[in-house]
Amino acid sequence: MTAGTWQPFPWRWPLYVQTLVAMAVGAAIGLWLGNQVAPVAAIARWIVEVIKWLAVPLIFLAIFDAFVQQAFHAKGVAALFGVAIGNGLCAIAIGLGISNALHPGRWMDLRGADLAQMGAKSFRAPDASAAQALALMAQSPMVLAIVLAVVLGLVWLAARSGIPAGSAAQRVPDLAGRGLRLVTRALEWMVRLTPLAVFASVAKVFGEHGTRLVGGLLAYLLVCLGGMVLHVLVVYHGWVLGAARIGLGRFWRAARDPVVYAFGVNSSLATLPMTLKALDDIGVTPGAARLSACVGTNLNNDGILLYEVVAVLFLAQAFGVELSLPAQLLTAVICVAATVGVGGVPEAGIISLALVLGAVHLPVEAIPLLLSVDWLIARCRSVVNVLGDMAVAVAIDVVRGERRKSAASS
Repeated sequence: MTAGTWQPFPWRWPLYVQTLVAMAVGAAIGLWLGNQVAPVAAIARWIVEVIKWLAVPLIFLAIFDAFVQQAFHAKGVAALFGVAIGNGLCAIAIGLGISNALHPGRWMDLRGADLAQMGAKSFRAPDASAAQALALMAQSPMVLAIVLAVVLGLVWLAARSGIPAGSAAQRVPDLAGRGLRLVTRALEWMVRLTPLAVFASVAKVFGEHGTRLVGGLLAYLLVCLGGMVLHVLVVYHGWVLGAARIGLGRFWRAARDPVVYAFGVNSSLATLPMTLKALDDIGVTPGAARLSACVGTNLNNDGILLYEVVAVLFLAQAFGVELSLPAQLLTAVICVAATVGVGGVPEAGIISLALVLGAVHLPVEAIPLLLSVDWLIARCRSVVNVLGDMAVAVAIDVVRGERRKSAASS
């Protein structure tokens, strides 16, 4: 090994191994020290926030560069919406199906319960009006970056034919490409620090919550996680293996780093650079990868959508509220609207759940009961959202015929 390639221990390990070790060490130290370990959360917060802020210019430059390189096509955009809607409907069907079949709310009887005595007194529900949800979405840097990149990209496409040869404007594509490479390199350096963020985040969670799980919450947890696993196995594997003919071993080897990291830091946005690299590793075209992971990041929220459906039905069952099938379908529609409305906002799952509970007249004061296990469910939601970005990108190539072309040429 030459001096130029030498790396200190444990950075010689693959990233997913570093992340798993960081999770294990963080859990052990959190259980040992309890709440004393809370200050280390600042490490995770700093690293994740820097990555998120770098992800905003990455999204802008990736989308704008795709426009100037003409990597986006109308058929691809139509495929994005079609596949995202189809996947979302599957998530709703799975959530409704397992909740009605297993009836997890029967394990936690909340009829006549005093929620204030159960820890909800100190909980302040987030604002849950539709207007405020839309305002949050409009203020999101991620959404602003997407809108600005799309607008400028369309302006460039409209004006490029009239730009004189040799003018400074002719350098726009080259500058966009250089900027994208620069931001990507900065993110690669930050990604090297992510195991530290995972260690700090997991240590804080285990220090505060330990391993406390009781009957009703355990049933809720298992149904949520089971639904997410079923969605991945049926829907995403269907696109990857059934439609694109990509081997599952190849897919999961590429997805390993973004999946483990998304679970560790509980963020699909912070995982964006790894997701783009994983899609490149399995041969997805750059246009489809950017369209799904960047433009479609506010649509590919199957994890949050399935979680909300299960959570609402769980609480309805626990409170003894009978929801007819039309009422459940209406609830699912509200879940879709809430999920799109707060995509990219911190704690999006909790904010959108409060919006849905208020709309179906269930007490938002019950949310703290679910928060005791949300630290695990939230991480699994992030994993499903990352896998959703990858599956949708694969599907876009299938719809456009790119997978068949690349397969034929390989």
